[in-house]
Amino acid sequence: MTDNKKRFNACSPSGALGLCFWSLVLCCTLPQFGSCQVLDELTETGRTIARSVNITPEMVPLVQEKAAKGDAKAQYVLGWLYFTGQSVEKNNQLAVQWMTKAANQDFKFSQTQLGLMYLFAKDIPENNDLAREWLVKGAAHGEGDALNALGIIYAEGLGVKTSGEQAVTYFRQAADGGFATAQFNLGYQYYTGKLVQQDYREAAKYFKEAAQQDHVRAEYALGVMYRDGQGVPQDNAEAIRLFQEAAEKHHFPAAEHNLGAMYYAGKGVPKNPVLAYMWLSMAADGGFEASKKLLPTVAQEMTVEQVTQAKQKAQDWTQAHGMLTSK
Repeated sequence: MTDNKKRFNACSPSGALGLCFWSLVLCCTLPQFGSCQVLDELTETGRTIARSVNITPEMVPLVQEKAAKGDAKAQYVLGWLYFTGQSVEKNNQLAVQWMTKAANQDFKFSQTQLGLMYLFAKDIPENNDLAREWLVKGAAHGEGDALNALGIIYAEGLGVKTSGEQAVTYFRQAADGGFATAQFNLGYQYYTGKLVQQDYREAAKYFKEAAQQDHVRAEYALGVMYRDGQGVPQDNAEAIRLFQEAAEKHHFPAAEHNLGAMYYAGKGVPKNPVLAYMWLSMAADGGFEASKKLLPTVAQEMTVEQVTQAKQKAQDWTQAHGMLTSK
Protein backbone atom coordinates (compact mmCIF):
# COMPACT_ATOMS: atom_id res chain seq x y z
CA MET A 1 0.00 0.00 0.00
CA THR A 2 1.35 3.43 -0.93
CA ASP A 3 1.95 6.14 1.69
CA ASN A 4 -0.95 8.15 0.27
CA LYS A 5 -3.32 5.22 0.60
CA LYS A 6 -2.17 4.55 4.16
CA ARG A 7 -2.69 8.19 5.09
CA PHE A 8 -6.17 8.30 3.57
CA ASN A 9 -7.36 5.01 5.07
CA ALA A 10 -6.24 6.15 8.52
CA CYS A 11 -8.54 9.18 8.35
CA SER A 12 -12.05 9.00 9.71
CA PRO A 13 -14.41 11.69 10.97
CA SER A 14 -14.93 12.25 14.71
CA GLY A 15 -17.65 12.98 15.90
CA ALA A 16 -24.36 42.90 20.96
CA LEU A 17 -26.17 41.58 24.07
CA GLY A 18 -26.03 44.92 25.79
CA LEU A 19 -24.31 48.25 26.33
CA CYS A 20 -22.99 49.66 29.58
CA PHE A 21 -21.43 53.12 30.08
CA TRP A 22 -19.13 53.69 33.01
CA SER A 23 -18.31 57.21 31.89
CA LEU A 24 -18.52 59.33 28.78
CA VAL A 25 -15.50 57.57 27.28
CA LEU A 26 -15.77 54.05 28.69
CA CYS A 27 -18.16 51.70 27.00
CA CYS A 28 -18.04 47.94 27.24
CA THR A 29 -20.22 46.25 24.71
CA LEU A 30 -21.06 42.82 23.43
CA PRO A 31 -21.07 43.65 19.70
CA GLN A 32 -20.09 40.22 18.44
CA PHE A 33 -23.49 38.72 19.22
CA GLY A 34 -25.67 40.11 16.47
CA SER A 35 -27.36 36.72 16.16
CA CYS A 36 -27.59 33.73 18.42
CA GLN A 37 -24.61 32.09 16.77
CA VAL A 38 -22.43 33.25 13.93
CA LEU A 39 -23.28 30.95 11.03
CA ASP A 40 -19.66 30.59 9.98
CA GLU A 41 -19.04 28.63 13.18
CA LEU A 42 -21.68 26.04 12.44
CA THR A 43 -19.46 23.92 10.23
CA GLU A 44 -16.33 24.17 12.36
CA THR A 45 -16.53 20.49 13.29
CA GLY A 46 -16.47 19.49 9.64
CA ARG A 47 -13.77 22.01 8.81
CA THR A 48 -11.63 20.58 11.60
CA ILE A 49 -12.16 17.10 10.23
CA ALA A 50 -11.17 18.23 6.76
CA ARG A 51 -8.00 19.87 8.09
CA SER A 52 -7.10 16.82 10.16
CA VAL A 53 -7.44 14.58 7.13
CA ASN A 54 -4.63 16.62 5.54
CA ILE A 55 -5.28 15.60 1.96
CA THR A 56 -2.60 16.99 -0.34
CA PRO A 57 -3.29 17.88 -4.00
CA GLU A 58 -1.39 14.76 -4.99
CA MET A 59 -3.79 12.61 -2.97
CA VAL A 60 -6.97 14.07 -4.48
CA PRO A 61 -7.11 11.67 -7.49
CA LEU A 62 -7.01 8.71 -5.09
CA VAL A 63 -9.87 10.16 -3.05
CA GLN A 64 -11.85 10.85 -6.23
CA GLU A 65 -11.27 7.30 -7.45
CA LYS A 66 -12.47 5.77 -4.19
CA ALA A 67 -15.46 8.13 -4.06
CA ALA A 68 -16.47 7.24 -7.62
CA LYS A 69 -16.44 3.56 -6.62
CA GLY A 70 -18.94 4.27 -3.86
CA ASP A 71 -16.68 4.59 -0.83
CA ALA A 72 -18.80 6.67 1.62
CA LYS A 73 -15.83 7.92 3.61
CA ALA A 74 -14.10 9.12 0.45
CA GLN A 75 -17.31 10.81 -0.70
CA TYR A 76 -17.59 12.55 2.68
CA VAL A 77 -13.98 13.75 2.58
CA LEU A 78 -14.25 14.86 -1.06
CA GLY A 79 -17.36 16.84 -0.22
CA TRP A 80 -15.45 18.71 2.48
CA LEU A 81 -12.47 19.32 0.21
CA TYR A 82 -14.71 21.03 -2.35
CA PHE A 83 -16.58 22.95 0.35
CA THR A 84 -13.46 24.31 2.02
CA GLY A 85 -11.34 24.61 -1.12
CA GLN A 86 -8.62 22.47 0.44
CA SER A 87 -6.32 21.00 -2.23
CA VAL A 88 -9.04 21.60 -4.87
CA GLU A 89 -10.85 24.62 -6.28
CA LYS A 90 -13.77 25.50 -3.99
CA ASN A 91 -17.06 24.39 -5.52
CA ASN A 92 -20.30 24.30 -3.51
CA GLN A 93 -22.15 22.32 -6.15
CA LEU A 94 -19.61 19.50 -6.15
CA ALA A 95 -19.34 19.66 -2.37
CA VAL A 96 -23.05 19.08 -1.99
CA GLN A 97 -23.05 16.42 -4.71
CA TRP A 98 -20.44 14.27 -2.95
CA MET A 99 -21.74 14.86 0.55
CA THR A 100 -25.22 13.82 -0.65
CA LYS A 101 -23.80 10.52 -1.88
CA ALA A 102 -22.27 9.90 1.56
CA ALA A 103 -25.48 10.98 3.30
CA ASN A 104 -27.54 8.59 1.18
CA GLN A 105 -25.32 5.82 2.52
CA ASP A 106 -26.06 7.06 6.06
CA PHE A 107 -22.37 7.76 6.66
CA LYS A 108 -21.89 9.15 10.16
CA PHE A 109 -22.37 12.93 10.43
CA SER A 110 -22.80 13.32 6.65
CA GLN A 111 -26.51 14.18 6.85
CA THR A 112 -25.88 16.90 9.39
CA GLN A 113 -22.87 18.27 7.53
CA LEU A 114 -24.85 18.28 4.28
CA GLY A 115 -27.57 20.31 5.98
CA LEU A 116 -24.97 22.77 7.24
CA MET A 117 -23.49 23.04 3.76
CA TYR A 118 -26.87 23.96 2.32
CA LEU A 119 -27.19 26.76 4.87
CA PHE A 120 -24.02 28.28 3.43
CA ALA A 121 -24.60 27.45 -0.23
CA LYS A 122 -26.61 30.55 -1.18
CA ASP A 123 -25.94 29.76 -4.84
CA ILE A 124 -28.19 26.68 -4.60
CA PRO A 125 -31.96 27.31 -5.01
CA GLU A 126 -34.11 26.55 -1.96
CA ASN A 127 -30.96 25.95 0.08
CA ASN A 128 -32.68 26.67 3.41
CA ASP A 129 -35.42 24.13 2.77
CA LEU A 130 -32.87 21.49 1.78
CA ALA A 131 -30.77 22.36 4.81
CA ARG A 132 -33.71 21.82 7.14
CA GLU A 133 -34.62 18.52 5.45
CA TRP A 134 -31.18 17.02 6.03
CA LEU A 135 -30.70 18.54 9.48
CA VAL A 136 -33.93 16.90 10.64
CA LYS A 137 -32.42 13.56 9.60
CA GLY A 138 -29.23 14.33 11.50
CA ALA A 139 -31.24 15.43 14.53
CA ALA A 140 -33.04 12.08 14.50
CA HIS A 141 -29.65 10.56 15.37
CA GLY A 142 -29.33 12.98 18.28
CA GLU A 143 -26.48 14.93 16.70
CA GLY A 144 -25.91 18.18 18.59
CA ASP A 145 -24.77 20.06 15.48
CA ALA A 146 -28.05 19.27 13.74
CA LEU A 147 -30.26 20.18 16.71
CA ASN A 148 -28.36 23.43 17.23
CA ALA A 149 -28.58 24.36 13.56
CA LEU A 150 -32.32 23.71 13.51
CA GLY A 151 -32.58 26.03 16.49
CA ILE A 152 -30.80 28.72 14.53
CA ILE A 153 -33.04 28.19 11.51
CA TYR A 154 -36.13 28.90 13.62
CA ALA A 155 -34.47 31.68 15.62
CA GLU A 156 -33.37 33.49 12.47
CA GLY A 157 -36.33 32.58 10.26
CA LEU A 158 -34.19 30.89 7.60
CA GLY A 159 -36.77 29.55 5.19
CA VAL A 160 -39.35 29.24 7.96
CA LYS A 161 -41.45 31.54 10.11
CA THR A 162 -39.45 32.70 13.12
CA SER A 163 -40.45 30.68 16.17
CA GLY A 164 -38.92 31.17 19.59
CA GLU A 165 -40.69 28.07 20.87
CA GLN A 166 -39.23 25.86 18.15
CA ALA A 167 -35.79 27.46 18.45
CA VAL A 168 -35.64 26.97 22.20
CA THR A 169 -36.90 23.38 21.89
CA TYR A 170 -34.05 22.46 19.55
CA PHE A 171 -31.43 24.45 21.48
CA ARG A 172 -32.52 22.80 24.73
CA GLN A 173 -32.30 19.29 23.30
CA ALA A 174 -28.74 19.94 22.13
CA ALA A 175 -27.83 21.82 25.31
CA ASP A 176 -29.11 19.02 27.54
CA GLY A 177 -26.88 16.68 25.54
CA GLY A 178 -23.88 18.80 26.50
CA PHE A 179 -23.46 20.66 23.20
CA ALA A 180 -21.66 23.87 24.20
CA THR A 181 -22.73 26.00 21.24
CA ALA A 182 -26.38 25.22 21.90
CA GLN A 183 -25.90 26.04 25.57
CA PHE A 184 -24.59 29.43 24.52
CA ASN A 185 -27.42 29.95 22.04
CA LEU A 186 -30.03 29.06 24.64
CA GLY A 187 -28.41 31.47 27.07
CA TYR A 188 -28.48 34.13 24.38
CA GLN A 189 -32.22 33.71 23.87
CA TYR A 190 -32.89 34.14 27.59
CA TYR A 191 -30.51 37.11 27.76
CA THR A 192 -32.00 39.10 24.90
CA GLY A 193 -35.63 38.12 25.46
CA LYS A 194 -36.31 38.58 21.75
CA LEU A 195 -38.03 35.24 21.22
CA VAL A 196 -38.64 34.10 24.78
CA GLN A 197 -39.31 35.86 28.08
CA GLN A 198 -36.11 37.50 29.28
CA ASP A 199 -34.54 35.64 32.19
CA TYR A 200 -31.01 36.60 33.25
CA ARG A 201 -30.72 33.72 35.69
CA GLU A 202 -31.46 31.17 32.98
CA ALA A 203 -29.08 32.98 30.64
CA ALA A 204 -26.29 32.85 33.22
CA LYS A 205 -27.01 29.16 33.86
CA TYR A 206 -26.51 28.18 30.25
CA PHE A 207 -23.59 30.56 29.68
CA LYS A 208 -21.88 28.90 32.66
CA GLU A 209 -22.43 25.44 31.21
CA ALA A 210 -20.95 26.49 27.88
CA ALA A 211 -18.08 28.40 29.52
CA GLN A 212 -17.13 25.28 31.45
CA GLN A 213 -16.52 23.71 28.04
CA ASP A 214 -14.28 26.62 27.03
CA HIS A 215 -16.84 28.29 24.74
CA VAL A 216 -15.26 31.70 24.30
CA ARG A 217 -18.46 33.65 23.57
CA ALA A 218 -20.06 32.17 26.66
CA GLU A 219 -17.03 33.09 28.77
CA TYR A 220 -17.23 36.63 27.51
CA ALA A 221 -21.01 36.94 27.94
CA LEU A 222 -20.81 35.53 31.46
CA GLY A 223 -18.05 38.04 32.23
CA VAL A 224 -20.37 40.87 31.23
CA MET A 225 -23.13 39.48 33.44
CA TYR A 226 -20.81 39.33 36.45
CA ARG A 227 -19.55 42.82 35.70
CA ASP A 228 -23.07 44.20 35.54
CA GLY A 229 -24.71 41.94 38.13
CA GLN A 230 -27.22 40.45 35.70
CA GLY A 231 -28.64 37.13 36.92
CA VAL A 232 -25.58 36.63 39.14
CA PRO A 233 -24.11 38.59 42.06
CA GLN A 234 -22.11 41.56 40.83
CA ASP A 235 -18.47 40.46 40.95
CA ASN A 236 -15.77 42.44 39.15
CA ALA A 237 -13.09 39.93 40.08
CA GLU A 238 -14.99 37.10 38.40
CA ALA A 239 -15.66 39.32 35.39
CA ILE A 240 -11.94 40.05 35.10
CA ARG A 241 -11.14 36.33 35.36
CA LEU A 242 -13.54 35.44 32.58
CA PHE A 243 -12.41 38.29 30.31
CA GLN A 244 -8.80 37.31 30.96
CA GLU A 245 -9.51 33.70 30.05
CA ALA A 246 -11.26 34.65 26.81
CA ALA A 247 -8.48 37.08 25.93
CA GLU A 248 -5.53 34.88 26.80
CA LYS A 249 -6.82 31.58 25.43
CA HIS A 250 -8.70 32.87 22.40
CA HIS A 251 -7.42 36.40 21.64
CA PHE A 252 -11.07 37.49 21.75
CA PRO A 253 -11.06 41.23 20.89
CA ALA A 254 -14.17 42.15 22.88
CA ALA A 255 -12.71 40.54 26.01
CA GLU A 256 -9.40 42.30 25.43
CA HIS A 257 -11.28 45.59 25.12
CA ASN A 258 -13.15 45.04 28.38
CA LEU A 259 -9.94 44.13 30.18
CA GLY A 260 -8.33 47.31 28.90
CA ALA A 261 -11.36 49.38 29.89
CA MET A 262 -11.42 47.92 33.39
CA TYR A 263 -7.70 48.57 33.89
CA TYR A 264 -8.22 52.12 32.63
CA ALA A 265 -11.14 52.76 34.99
CA GLY A 266 -9.65 50.84 37.91
CA LYS A 267 -12.81 48.74 38.08
CA GLY A 268 -12.17 45.41 39.80
CA VAL A 269 -8.42 45.89 39.46
CA PRO A 270 -5.96 48.67 40.40
CA LYS A 271 -5.95 51.40 37.77
CA ASN A 272 -3.09 50.63 35.37
CA PRO A 273 -2.77 52.69 32.16
CA VAL A 274 0.04 50.49 30.82
CA LEU A 275 -2.02 47.29 31.00
CA ALA A 276 -5.07 49.22 29.77
CA TYR A 277 -3.19 50.37 26.68
CA MET A 278 -1.69 46.90 26.16
CA TRP A 279 -5.06 45.12 26.07
CA LEU A 280 -6.81 47.87 24.12
CA SER A 281 -4.06 47.91 21.49
CA MET A 282 -4.37 44.15 20.97
CA ALA A 283 -8.13 44.46 20.63
CA ALA A 284 -7.62 47.32 18.16
CA ASP A 285 -5.20 45.15 16.18
CA GLY A 286 -7.97 42.58 16.06
CA GLY A 287 -10.25 45.15 14.42
CA PHE A 288 -12.27 46.14 17.48
CA GLU A 289 -13.53 49.65 16.71
CA ALA A 290 -14.33 50.66 20.29
CA SER A 291 -10.71 50.03 21.25
CA LYS A 292 -9.45 52.10 18.34
CA LYS A 293 -11.57 55.00 19.58
CA LEU A 294 -10.57 54.64 23.23
CA LEU A 295 -6.81 54.24 22.72
CA PRO A 296 -6.09 57.95 22.04
CA THR A 297 -7.97 58.91 25.21
CA VAL A 298 -5.90 56.48 27.26
CA ALA A 299 -2.66 57.61 25.62
CA GLN A 300 -3.33 61.25 26.51
CA GLU A 301 -3.05 60.31 30.19
CA MET A 302 0.21 58.40 29.75
CA THR A 303 3.84 59.39 29.42
CA VAL A 304 5.76 58.56 26.27
CA GLU A 305 7.67 55.96 28.28
CA GLN A 306 4.46 54.31 29.45
CA VAL A 307 3.09 54.09 25.92
CA THR A 308 6.36 52.55 24.74
CA GLN A 309 6.25 50.06 27.61
CA ALA A 310 2.63 49.14 26.83
CA LYS A 311 3.36 48.59 23.14
CA GLN A 312 6.31 46.37 24.05
CA LYS A 313 4.16 44.35 26.44
CA ALA A 314 1.57 43.85 23.72
CA GLN A 315 4.20 42.81 21.22
CA ASP A 316 5.86 40.40 23.67
CA TRP A 317 2.49 38.89 24.59
CA THR A 318 1.33 38.34 21.03
CA GLN A 319 4.66 36.87 19.98
CA ALA A 320 4.63 34.52 22.96
CA HIS A 321 1.14 33.39 21.97
CA GLY A 322 1.97 32.98 18.29
CA MET A 323 0.04 35.98 17.03
CA LEU A 324 0.93 39.11 15.12
CA THR A 325 0.51 42.70 16.25
CA SER A 326 1.02 46.08 14.64
CA LYS A 327 4.00 48.15 15.65
